[in-house]
Amino acid sequence: MTLLATNLLAGCTGTGDPPPSGPPSAPAPATPSTGSTPRSSPSPSATDAPMVRVVPLAPGVSDEASGIAASTTVPDRFFLIDDGTGADELAVVDDRGRLVTRVTLTGMDADNAEALGGGPCGSIPVIDGARQCLYVGDIGDNRERRDDVVVYRAGEPDLTGAGPHLTVAADEWRYTYPDGPHNAESMLVDLDGSVLIVTKPRNGAAHRMYRGQPGGGELSFVREFPIPGSTRPLRTILTGNVATDLAATPGRVLLLTYDDVHEYTAPDPTAALSDFPDWPTRSLPFPDLPQAEGIAGAADGCGYVIASEAGPTGSAGSLGLATCR
Repeated sequence: MTLLATNLLAGCTGTGDPPPSGPPSAPAPATPSTGSTPRSSPSPSATDAPMVRVVPLAPGVSDEASGIAASTTVPDRFFLIDDGTGADELAVVDDRGRLVTRVTLTGMDADNAEALGGGPCGSIPVIDGARQCLYVGDIGDNRERRDDVVVYRAGEPDLTGAGPHLTVAADEWRYTYPDGPHNAESMLVDLDGSVLIVTKPRNGAAHRMYRGQPGGGELSFVREFPIPGSTRPLRTILTGNVATDLAATPGRVLLLTYDDVHEYTAPDPTAALSDFPDWPTRSLPFPDLPQAEGIAGAADGCGYVIASEAGPTGSAGSLGLATCR
């Protein structure tokens, strides 16, 4: 494959360098925060494996989908964010890929929004008094030149009976890295409303995790960690084995790469979210998607949904849905 293919897989913004190149790290026994790349346990057996299907989105709905979050007010509704420059809204689709509504986040003007997550609003009140919030991670920086990155937080709108357009006010939280700019596509929301940002490293380097306190400020370094080796290195043989998104539900973290879904299960209910790389892990079924960029977990603790960009040869985004029997 040519370098052009690698550049196209990096995303549709056209403003950054390609993702890390080179083959994925060789699988090795699991280790704590540093060391050789861990290997996931085998995929679930046929009796407990989720069933996967791919649903296309109509052109123009979310062609550059880079983040996804599940609605907590209406089942089978999903918020999507595109990573194009100037993004200020979310698309809401159902489990058939149909557009339900669009949500404008006032105050948002994203430079490279690569992550979207839902979670508690935390200690800083939201204007509308919501308890559940959406967090848009404007954290992409392919050239690693940004002075700061931004997380936009907004109360999750109730989608019950939603019309064709909603408007929600968003807070702007700006963060700086303590050790210079980093590119990132993955973000988790902790119980206190703080955010965990995981970098997208180059050339097989370890992923780095940083914590941002609610409201913004300087990020604090938490740890480095490797991710499991790819079970079938198709796209990752071009891009490198890197995390393209993360999602957390109680006791569970899902880590997405271009080729795999890895599930981490908390050893006990009090386990710190930032310790998830040390939790037991296994690989889950991966839908046939051209450019997997975002993942969200299902409330049942088993299923998940993946958002994909159109990819180098496509014209529209798509969803990969994994449901449990």
